[in-house]
Amino acid sequence: MKVLITGVSGNVGYFLAKYLVSKKVPVIGIDLEDNGLIKNSKYFKFLKADVTDIMAIKDIFWEHKPTHVIHLAYLMKSIHYKKKEHDIDVNGTVNVMAAANSTKSVRQFLEFSSASAYGAYKDNKPWIKENRPLNPGRYRYGIFKKEAEDKLTSFKKRPGLKLVTVRMCTAVGPDEHKKGGLVELVIKSPFLLKFNGRYCDVQFIHQYDLQRLTEMILKDKSIQGVYNLTPDSYCSIKDLVPGKKFINLPVIAAEIFAGIAWHLRLSNIHPASIKLSAYGIVISPEKLIKRLNYKFKYSALSAFKDSSAAWF
Repeated sequence: MKVLITGVSGNVGYFLAKYLVSKKVPVIGIDLEDNGLIKNSKYFKFLKADVTDIMAIKDIFWEHKPTHVIHLAYLMKSIHYKKKEHDIDVNGTVNVMAAANSTKSVRQFLEFSSASAYGAYKDNKPWIKENRPLNPGRYRYGIFKKEAEDKLTSFKKRPGLKLVTVRMCTAVGPDEHKKGGLVELVIKSPFLLKFNGRYCDVQFIHQYDLQRLTEMILKDKSIQGVYNLTPDSYCSIKDLVPGKKFINLPVIAAEIFAGIAWHLRLSNIHPASIKLSAYGIVISPEKLIKRLNYKFKYSALSAFKDSSAAWF
């Protein structure tokens, strides 16, 4: 097995690259910059490349001939340049698939999508399964995740190349290195928000479980299709940091304030993301854990607690 990981310098990319390298699996890491955290390993090679440059990506595939691809090169936070965001999140995804499809050594393409593609609505209830239609609303990250999924599903793939899509909740762990993540925000903020008097339900998957489930997917020669990647538990945001102060806001007021700040370029918080903080999306891992016969080590709450310890 030789694994190529796009977006390797992000938290999830690093979680997976570090684990696979520890298992002596050769990893080719692609990103715009090297986080420098994996050093002096003969099993890891970093290559600077942009997924929007299809010929550069194809050249890397043709030279290094990976057997598996983990695609993580996305913009997590909305930017004010929608075309650039779309080019990376959607066109970049298609470019990586085209490169994999043209490289006969590649047997599996593992696409990391997002629970946000289901959409955050006030009538959401646990547990959302894979057969629920995707309806991300106006949330751009979710919209582009859905579009990327649709593009890969309709892509004419050669025989022998299997596509696996995982819709993941927020991944956390003690090896987080990117500043400004959700765990750091929750810990350091003087207060948190609840909306319409309601505390949002949240899910976190610990890097330990994420690493082992991903390894099992990579080793499964027949797996394909769509799976939720999340623990078999969830918790309320009020349970994350006991004693944390909450301010209550109406959803509509928060969306108006966020919209003004967004359009004045005073904030990078897209107004459509407010509903994610208000209503939450609790997804079911039943399909995946039944296939892989997996038992989680960390609950959603204990995953957050273990990750947050590094910030105290």
